[in-house]
Amino acid sequence: MRYTLKHRFIGAAVLAAVAILLLPSFFKEKKDFQVSTKSQIPVRPNVVAEEFKAPQPVPNIEPAPAPETMFVPTEAAPDVPPANVPAAPVTSSGIASSVAASLASPAKSSVSAHVSSVPAMPLNGQNIPDAWVVQVGSFTTKEAANKLRDELQEDGQKAYVRTVTTNGTAISRVYIGPKLDRAQAQAVKEQMDKRLKVKSMVMRFQP
Repeated sequence: MRYTLKHRFIGAAVLAAVAILLLPSFFKEKKDFQVSTKSQIPVRPNVVAEEFKAPQPVPNIEPAPAPETMFVPTEAAPDVPPANVPAAPVTSSGIASSVAASLASPAKSSVSAHVSSVPAMPLNGQNIPDAWVVQVGSFTTKEAANKLRDELQEDGQKAYVRTVTTNGTAISRVYIGPKLDRAQAQAVKEQMDKRLKVKSMVMRFQP
């Protein structure tokens, strides 16, 4: 009898514990969900309509003429009769004297003096003055060569690119020049070697 009563008390305690754990969640699920009815739309702004007036013509302005007569001159230019000057006869002696006078003019003599003051430059077998260039780089892509050329031109150097094919591979080379004096080309080479950290070459200019 006592053993059975003890089991009943234990069962009742277990049921009470289960009820304590499960009943709150059961009633919570059955609770009505409250939806907020407050509007999230902002208040309508106070916009004032602006009134635009119709364009009005400007007073005291003459109307434009018709397109057909807009660019027609109002008066024709008067004809100027040619001057009645007798023409002098042209002779061989007159032509010779005029040529001699033009050669003896100060402008002609100054041009001749300037030309004579230009130093003579040595010519190669193709009658082209000997000139020198500095090869500062050789690239397998033309884009890299053009980039270096643009940088050198921004620094004031006369740089250009030439592309040649060697063993089936296109090589783009960057040059500076030409220089008529090898010493000038050598000075540019030393400057580029220090700046670009390369070993540039002084070469004869090939047109």
